[in-house]
Amino acid sequence: MAKEHPYADQEEIMASELFNRMREFYDRSELPQKVTKTLKEGAVAEVEFEGDDETYMMIKEGGRSHMRPGKPPKPEIYMKFSLEAVEWLMALGGDSEEDIEEYVSRFGECILNPTPTRWIKFKLCTNVITGARMGYFGMMKAGGRKALDLALKMGLKIPAKFR
Repeated sequence: MAKEHPYADQEEIMASELFNRMREFYDRSELPQKVTKTLKEGAVAEVEFEGDDETYMMIKEGGRSHMRPGKPPKPEIYMKFSLEAVEWLMALGGDSEEDIEEYVSRFGECILNPTPTRWIKFKLCTNVITGARMGYFGMMKAGGRKALDLALKMGLKIPAKFR
């Protein structure tokens, strides 16, 4: 018998609820700002959420990463988050080095070892050199050795200076 989704007994999620929660997390918590600190100004990701037909973007503007409505014209990465993945990532409340490493580790876990209810679909939409220039490898480096190991398992060839 298939395992029932843990939120199956709740009302259907409003289409933009996950986006709004993630936007608030980026606006109020220093954790995602520290995780994305190495991203260059203008770095942009296309973001989608489970149960939501809209497309959003995460963009670095004014030195901070923000969640915005709308599809970016030329994203470097694509991510689609399940409800449970969003919950698991946002459950981290601090912004210490350990919290940063744990956030990046959880992010990688959702990509590499997804469950039927906790997953992130991830795609690099540019070449590796552009990804490195925009700061994505530095972001993984902030996650510590475990995050770099996860990236290597994903098949990413990370230049030695970012390891």
